Amino acid sequence: MTANAIRRDPKRDPSPATALTKEEPRDASKTITLKAPGTGIADTWRAMGPGIAAAMTGIGASHIMHAPTAGARFGYDLLWVILAAYIIKYFAFEFAHRYTMVKGETIINAYHRVGNWPLWFMIFQGFVNTVGIAGRALGCAALMWAAFPFMPLEMWAVTILVGTVAILWLGSYKAVEGICKLLIIVFAVSCFVAFALQAPPPAEYLSRLLPTLPPIGAMLLFGAMFGYFPTTLEVAPMQSNWAVDKKAGMVKVNEMRAQGHTVHLETDYMKNSLILFKRDMNISYIISMLSGMIFLIVGAAVLNPLGLVPSGSEMGVTIARIYTDTFGPWIFPVIIAGGVAALFSTVFTYFDGQARIFEECAVRLKKDWDTPRIRKLLYRGMQVFWLIAGVAVVFGLPEPIFVVQVASVLALVFSPILYWLTIKAIKDNFTSEFEREHLPSRFQFAWAWAGAASLFLLTLYVLFNQFLA
Repeated sequence: MTANAIRRDPKRDPSPATALTKEEPRDASKTITLKAPGTGIADTWRAMGPGIAAAMTGIGASHIMHAPTAGARFGYDLLWVILAAYIIKYFAFEFAHRYTMVKGETIINAYHRVGNWPLWFMIFQGFVNTVGIAGRALGCAALMWAAFPFMPLEMWAVTILVGTVAILWLGSYKAVEGICKLLIIVFAVSCFVAFALQAPPPAEYLSRLLPTLPPIGAMLLFGAMFGYFPTTLEVAPMQSNWAVDKKAGMVKVNEMRAQGHTVHLETDYMKNSLILFKRDMNISYIISMLSGMIFLIVGAAVLNPLGLVPSGSEMGVTIARIYTDTFGPWIFPVIIAGGVAALFSTVFTYFDGQARIFEECAVRLKKDWDTPRIRKLLYRGMQVFWLIAGVAVVFGLPEPIFVVQVASVLALVFSPILYWLTIKAIKDNFTSEFEREHLPSRFQFAWAWAGAASLFLLTLYVLFNQFLA
């Protein structure tokens, strides 16, 4: 997660639509030429942000909880699900990011043009996602308990939930962001090294990339993996909001025009901006996909022969066996620290991103709420609700793996509607000649529609086999 994804105080840092810089008061309008951004390595690194933030929401519950569990229980039988989920969902995230780059606004505006019901849908989905947030906190707590069992699992989870809200409200996430990034990098490197040392011959798992029916007893996990890999689809509008904060593409242009300036663009401004956005997304997406598959493969290679399946408060200890059996006991604190950082970043990202969605939907449904004070109350109020409801889930059902699997299936149920709304946003709102130049190709639209239809059919398949068959 990046600092750009952190909530800003609207009193000190207004939204892009109304922001004024100290150097440019409203009556000092002028003609501005925006230069095309560079596309070198350093430029790519600076431009990265929304894609990384979206990927970080996935490199948590899906990778650390679902993938090792799938490998431990069913070997390589569900490996194909990870690849399929990334392929199916790709354009849900690409279209949301593309929309903001070209239109210069959050995609929630496009959802609202369909009617008020998409806003109510996202608000409802946000409340339901309490289960997912509690599950992620429980997963993070299980890792903390594995290292420091002096406090019960439930208390660790409550500490994580309270700590997340405190850090957001104090605005001090930058102080821990660097540490989290470092620990996650160490964790990811350890995962790749463990794969290199423990992976079986490629022939054993590459053949499992072809789709097959899920094994008996795997239906809940099967649906959960499609729900949470690469991440949940409500991250698409979150990614759009983070792209607004990044002020790339037309976002910065619209902001300057709102200040009364006349803005001219260099010839390659949009071309280069889109190149950078696609690199941000594609690099993050590919790394996330490969790491997810590696988590499953290593889980299958290490845990499955031992008959160990991550569950309950022992989840963290069991997952750590993947690494301690490879490197020795000394790696245990490294893995626990990296796993905690990854899961905590996921909890933090959702607390920030989904509260933003609730805030944006609420002020569109009731326009007189669109003031800095009420926006802040809405944003924090949603987080207080998640905190209280999350604590109730933690004490009512302290089973990290099961809670996250239930939340993941719920995410799958919501995903076809969110995918459809995102496709419609691009299709219906790119109307000017400039915008039509940046429409996805027919092949990309076909891929997106096929993805949305696939998620709908998968939802029906999972629900029927889980509850009716």
